[in-house]
Amino acid sequence: MDLSTKARMFVARVKSGSVKRMYSLARDIHDETGRSTPLTFLDMGWCILRYGIGYQEYRGYHFEGKPAAQRATFMTMNHNTALIRELNDPEDSRIFEDKTEFLRLFRNYVKRDWCDLHEVDVAGFERFLEAHSVVFAKPSGSFGGQGIERIESASVADAAELHARLAGGGVCLIEEAITQHPAMATLSPNAIATLRMCTVLVDGEPRHIYTIVRMGVGDSAVDNATSGGIYTWVDPDGTLRYPAFSDKTGFTYTEHPTTGLAFDGYRIPYYAEAMEFVKQAALVMPSVGYVGWDVAITSDGPIMVEGNTIPGYDMPQNSAWNPDGNGVLPLFEHVLGREIGS
Repeated sequence: MDLSTKARMFVARVKSGSVKRMYSLARDIHDETGRSTPLTFLDMGWCILRYGIGYQEYRGYHFEGKPAAQRATFMTMNHNTALIRELNDPEDSRIFEDKTEFLRLFRNYVKRDWCDLHEVDVAGFERFLEAHSVVFAKPSGSFGGQGIERIESASVADAAELHARLAGGGVCLIEEAITQHPAMATLSPNAIATLRMCTVLVDGEPRHIYTIVRMGVGDSAVDNATSGGIYTWVDPDGTLRYPAFSDKTGFTYTEHPTTGLAFDGYRIPYYAEAMEFVKQAALVMPSVGYVGWDVAITSDGPIMVEGNTIPGYDMPQNSAWNPDGNGVLPLFEHVLGREIGS
C-alpha cells in the first residue's frame, strides 16, 4: 500500500474516531506508565499512519514504548484486508454472509435442524417448535451476536404471532439449540462456548493458524466479545494457559467471572478432531481461502456454527497471551510461507 493510500486511510480513521477518546486513552496510559500524555497521543497518530492500526488497537497491543521492530510484528487491518482480497472471492464470500445459504452449503458440518421463516408457514413453524425445546432466532445477516433471540418453545403461546413478529422484523432463520459437551458447559454455562478457528488455504492445502475460545458471561445467551463475552487463546494441544479478556470491561480474568472456573490447565475436549473438522470444511469452497470458523463442541464431537470471511486479527494479538510483546504477523507469514502485503 503506497503512502498516499495510507494517508487517506489515516484521515478517514481519524474522522471516524474520537480525538477526545484518543487523548483520554493517552491520559490513561500516562496514569499507568508515566509516559507523556501529549507524546503518547502523537505516537498514536503516527502508528495509525505508519502501521494502519486504530487507537483502540494501540491500547490493546500496548504499543506504547515498543520499538519499531516489535511493532512491525503485529497483524493490522491493512494486512487483514490484503489477505482477504487475495484469498476470498467476493461473490462466493456472500454465501458466508447469508446464514441460511451457509447452512445449506455446510449442511454436513452443521449437524442440527433449522428452518427459514420465508419458506415455512405457521404450521411448519409450530411443528419445528414442537420438535425442539429451545431454538434460536437469528437475522440472516447478523454480526457479533446482535439480534439473536433465545426462545423456549414451551413458552410460546401464539406461534402465528411469533412467526409474524420475527419475519416482520427481518428474522428468518430459526435454529435448533446446540447442546454442548458437559465439559464446555462448565466453561460457559449459559451460552455455547465457541472456538474461533482460523484457517488459510496454501496451495490448496488447509492450514490452521490459531484458535480462540469465546465464553458467555452472566445470563447472556451468546458468547460474542461485542456482546460482553470473554475470550482467551487456545494452545495447539487444546489447553488454556492464559487469562481471558473482556473487550467490554478491558479487564483480564484468570477465573471465569460468573463460575469461578480457573482457566489455566483447562483442556478443550475433541480438540484434535476440531482441527481436522475445520480443515475439511475449508475444502468445501476453496475460492474462499481465509476463514474464521466458529465451532462448538458437543458430546459427539465438533459441530459448525458459522464461518466468517473477515476473521478478527485483533483477538489473537491480545497482550494477555503474548507475554513476549510480539504480534502474530510472523505466525501468519510462517504458515503462508511468504510475507503479507499491507
